[in-house]
Amino acid sequence: MDAKILPFTSEYELHLMDESKKTGHAESIAFPKTAEEAAEILRYCNDLAMPVTVQGSRTGVGGGAVPLGGMIMNLEKMKGLKSGKDGETVIAGAAVPLEEISRFVRRQSGDSLFLPPDPTETTASAGGVVCCNSSGARTFGYGAMRNFVRRITVVTADGKILDIERGRFFAKGRRFDVSLPAKNGAPFCLELTLPSYNVPAVKNAAGYWIREDMDLIDLFIGAEGTLGVITEAEFDLAEKPPMIWGLIAFFGEEDQGVAFSESLKNTPGHGCISIEYFDRGSLDLLQDKQREMKGTLSWHVPEGFSEAVFLEVTAASKEEMLQRIGRIETEIRRAGGDPDDAWIAGSSRSFQSFKELRHATPESVNARIAENKKSHPGITKLGSDMSVPEGRLPETLKMYREDLRNAGLVFVIFGHIGNSHLHVNVISRNEEEYARGKQIYAGWAKAVSEMGGSVSAEHGVGKLKREFLQIMYGENGVREMRELKKVLDPKGILGRDNIFLWK
Repeated sequence: MDAKILPFTSEYELHLMDESKKTGHAESIAFPKTAEEAAEILRYCNDLAMPVTVQGSRTGVGGGAVPLGGMIMNLEKMKGLKSGKDGETVIAGAAVPLEEISRFVRRQSGDSLFLPPDPTETTASAGGVVCCNSSGARTFGYGAMRNFVRRITVVTADGKILDIERGRFFAKGRRFDVSLPAKNGAPFCLELTLPSYNVPAVKNAAGYWIREDMDLIDLFIGAEGTLGVITEAEFDLAEKPPMIWGLIAFFGEEDQGVAFSESLKNTPGHGCISIEYFDRGSLDLLQDKQREMKGTLSWHVPEGFSEAVFLEVTAASKEEMLQRIGRIETEIRRAGGDPDDAWIAGSSRSFQSFKELRHATPESVNARIAENKKSHPGITKLGSDMSVPEGRLPETLKMYREDLRNAGLVFVIFGHIGNSHLHVNVISRNEEEYARGKQIYAGWAKAVSEMGGSVSAEHGVGKLKREFLQIMYGENGVREMRELKKVLDPKGILGRDNIFLWK
């Protein structure tokens, strides 16, 4: 074969892990440059029933890019990037980082268009964010990545190359009977009965996305590389708001920031596209980072506060922006905070420092876990990614805090409070704490599922949260997912044991 499969050696050791800090093993590795090369490799692996773990930039935290034997297919050489024909889309190879897409769109459009989803990790790759239906802070205003995927190029497990465009192939009820032209051979005929479960009406990236009469493209988005290898994606762009300001409100008492966020969501005309939360543990972690960096950071978190909320506020004019800031300040007072303690960023430079502060929280968590892992190798990142229906967040947050404090665990809570979706990260100091935290998380998965929430709102399931998915959908729901995969990947080579166990 022309495409090279290389023996796995210590040279590729970093490809055995992702940001979950879980480590795997592999016998071989390949770096295809094109969909055609990927197809050739997959035909070879499929003939041998060899497991294939697909990787992009390995920024995921669910262990999905961690191989458990077989071959690694790393897509880092798929770097193509160009504008769509109408200038309102961007076409990116699987390996192109989000930050590079953003710079390209800014140049090409004169800063008038942008790709709204804003995952925290801007080095995440185009293929990865489609595979995991990534989102981020701006999901509150724009929704997740799924809303912006117009077209994908997918290579099937048996090596067929398909172009799937939104709006072309639909299920009838819960049944697909479609024939897709393949770029490299006979048409791909898909006869498939969809699972019977219903996806919860919350921010969700857990398992296969299923709807009656659904668009075929949505089956592959969020499937975590288990149904096909995405080698290219075309994204719809949106008009950039004329003005975007940042605001960080600080609160002296626990739950004041939560009350502010919940009230703000019900306040008309606030103009927010992001509402992000930081608890006391998050603020303490950021202050520790400040001390370590000795004043070299672009931001400085003040002492003496228990919570903070970061907003991105949009407006068509400065007059409208000031009106919206006035409404927000009223809500800060109602929640018990002082608007004079808030920071407001109107310039691009100060706004960027706010964004850096937001992104520094998970980076600091990852650094702490990596340090602890040196002494306790059994530790991986232990973070919840659950979302709950509107109105249920305050009681859910109370459950998180009480369970973790009673267990004596070190934790930080931050994230997308606007979507009733918070990240709870346990900073395990040893394997015993890690095991205790996992047990607590399983209890939360049950409680959140019973509320009609999701066990994974944006990070996917990977290999680390499979048991949570079974809690959410039950044994029958997981069995139906496995049966769906068997239609597209009969030998189970793609992303084996991601989302659910193959056998």
